[in-house]
Amino acid sequence: MLFKRELKRNFRAFAVTTLISSFLVIYIISMAPTFGTDIQQILDMKMPKELQNAIGMKGLDYSSASSFYAIAFSYVYLFLGIYVAGAFAAVVSKEFSDKTAEYLFSLPAKRSRIIITKLMVTGLYALGSVLIIYIASLVSFAAFIDQDYSRAAIALIALAWLMGSLFFGALAFFISSLTAQSKSASLVSIGVVVAMYLLQVIISMNGDIGFLKYISPFDWFKGSDIIRYESLDLKYCLVCLLMSALLIWGGIRRFVKMDVLV
Repeated sequence: MLFKRELKRNFRAFAVTTLISSFLVIYIISMAPTFGTDIQQILDMKMPKELQNAIGMKGLDYSSASSFYAIAFSYVYLFLGIYVAGAFAAVVSKEFSDKTAEYLFSLPAKRSRIIITKLMVTGLYALGSVLIIYIASLVSFAAFIDQDYSRAAIALIALAWLMGSLFFGALAFFISSLTAQSKSASLVSIGVVVAMYLLQVIISMNGDIGFLKYISPFDWFKGSDIIRYESLDLKYCLVCLLMSALLIWGGIRRFVKMDVLV
């Protein structure tokens, strides 16, 4: 019953985010043959090189459709981060603000099981969103691109989106465990995602503060690097997974011990 309830509650945000992100990647891939190698000259005229570097467009070979696809990476990453953070922030705190926490925690099940079930639904939607965007990307490449392209790089980009967005979800879940107000938790969590994105832009434009990249998930995974090297940085993957696990564990522990704040 709880699983189905959570599926229904979270479907609208999932559908909107997935449709917007899928449309974005389809649009960008469909435009690749139109611009071709001329895109770099256009970008140089319209955008400073520092800004190109900041949004992950430095060093790309736009004669390759895969490189052109990397333009969409940071935008989809940001959309997914905001969506997943908002969804995870509302996992339990929304029950308090909607005055349903007392009923929820009176169900014949352990609090930890209830919370894990809600987290599983939210995580399933995050996975589903990335999977649909990935499929939309493959279909678009097959439909619009005649040249060879790296399917491995496209798969790695999808994996980076998933790991990065789930980290933001875990962080948002932990933040929400510190307050019973779902609106506050969601706003703070989304604000953190946007702040980290802006931090990544500032870091990319200022080499003197490059050491700060270790605290910005948008610097852990970059579309341009994934396309060029067809790999993910192992140390950042481990940091992402470890931090996500610790934040989820901390949030669950906090909620299990929390009084019903109604």
